[in-house]
Amino acid sequence: MWRQAILVFLCLVLSCTTGYKATYAAQSQPKPKTSADFSDLKDMDAAIKVKIDSWLAKGYIEGISEEQFGVNEPISRAEFAKIIALSLRLKIDPTLNTSSFNDVSVKDSVYGYAIPYIEAVRRANITDGIGNNQFNPDGMLTREQLAIFVIRGLNKDADAGETMGVADETVSPYAKQYVALFMNLLPFLRSDGSFNGTLPANRRMLLLSLDYLTITICGCGPSTKQVENSM
Repeated sequence: MWRQAILVFLCLVLSCTTGYKATYAAQSQPKPKTSADFSDLKDMDAAIKVKIDSWLAKGYIEGISEEQFGVNEPISRAEFAKIIALSLRLKIDPTLNTSSFNDVSVKDSVYGYAIPYIEAVRRANITDGIGNNQFNPDGMLTREQLAIFVIRGLNKDADAGETMGVADETVSPYAKQYVALFMNLLPFLRSDGSFNGTLPANRRMLLLSLDYLTITICGCGPSTKQVENSM
């Protein structure tokens, strides 16, 4: 009889411990941030806030600090590779610790983490680097580079080749046709001035571009069609 009582007691202890651990684990998981957590998004357009919330919830993008999303801040090419690889659900090998680019190293304490994402983007033919087998992971993603990556992500290289390039001196010759097609596809990113292709793309431009890209190419983006149409 006493053995049964001990077994019952042990079962109760184990059950309570397991339940406590599960509860503690659930409580210890950080709650995903929303646009409301970032002071620089307070006055942002409501439709864009909804998009940002969707991307934050998926873990595809994060703020530049606890209080700042950095909507107007530039983004490194390494961080961009991670975001586009995740958002397009490219095949990513997390065990990779060597890169096919000679300026990307796992020993890099800042950008070494991005090797699997950079290689996934290269395999998808979205980028082949900046030349001389270099990726320039710490370089800021430019507006014309973003245009090229979006067009290639849409598998529209051939369409770009048939598009008349922009008559814009701020865009590099190699990017003119890509920028023209990019602006045709994403008219909400147009402005009355120059495209300023060699200037860094900000995070707002990146998010809106990739939101369109993921919805159009694979339906894998976090935003819904309804949200897209609200722009």
